[in-house]
Amino acid sequence: MPICPKCQKLISESHYERHIQRCGTTHRHEPQSLHVPSATAQIEGPDRGVTYGPASTPHGKTVWKKLIVAGFLISLLIGSVVVFLLLYALSLL
Repeated sequence: MPICPKCQKLISESHYERHIQRCGTTHRHEPQSLHVPSATAQIEGPDRGVTYGPASTPHGKTVWKKLIVAGFLISLLIGSVVVFLLLYALSLL
């Protein structure tokens, strides 16, 4: 069996001519890049899709803000139930 001078593989005599013609050529399609410069946000880095986001804020302030908002929503819900019950009780009189 002859050896290919380019890739050093053993090639059968019946396939040798064809192998010599094709050896070293690739028919693979290169994958296209998913990066579209016009569609990417300014804050995205070279990793595409990994955003860095805004600068961090102190965590203590955000926790208090969330607690205040949650407390307000709970008190609003309880207040509306109390008003509904009062109006219902007054309608029964």
